[in-house]
Amino acid sequence: MARIFAIETIAMMSIRTVAIGVVAAFAFAALLVASPARAQSQAAAAEASPAPPALAAEGAAIPGASASPAAKKTLQQQVNTLIARITPERLKRDIEFKKASALFPGFCKHWEEDLREREIDNLQKLRFFQKDGYETATYTGYGKVGQCESHQSKDGYSIGKISYEEFIYYIVGKSEDDARHAAPKTVSDTHTTEIFRWDNGKWFY
Repeated sequence: MARIFAIETIAMMSIRTVAIGVVAAFAFAALLVASPARAQSQAAAAEASPAPPALAAEGAAIPGASASPAAKKTLQQQVNTLIARITPERLKRDIEFKKASALFPGFCKHWEEDLREREIDNLQKLRFFQKDGYETATYTGYGKVGQCESHQSKDGYSIGKISYEEFIYYIVGKSEDDARHAAPKTVSDTHTTEIFRWDNGKWFY
């Protein structure tokens, strides 16, 4: 009996070992089968997926990859201008310009009145010369203000500009009194532009 039991035990152990070997063999075979299938699946997926875009061809530019020097310079200028406009000193000049530009039309009118007074003063200081038996003289007169504008300089300073015509008149008569009352003749006409600056809350010549 003992011998028969030992034989049965050995037989059971052999069967169990064979079973384990068979399972391992099947698992190994499954791995071998799965590996080529997986490789084929990955290859198919790679073929189906669009290839990544090639790098820029030789001589071709990638949009946005790099900016031209001119574009960079323009951008830098814009940044510098923006920074300049937000500094305390620039903000102060911007506030000054609002006041200065609002007052400049009145300054132009006052300047035109000064020109009229200057012309009257020139007439009162006439120096006469005799020519061919007549009394002659010349003097400077002024036209109306034709241009009255204000703007800011690059650094933000307020600048005003006034333009007008400046005339040289010639008068002649048998006497000085006749010459003073005679119609003046224009000898020359000069376009004049005056530049003014804003300082300490006022416009200055």
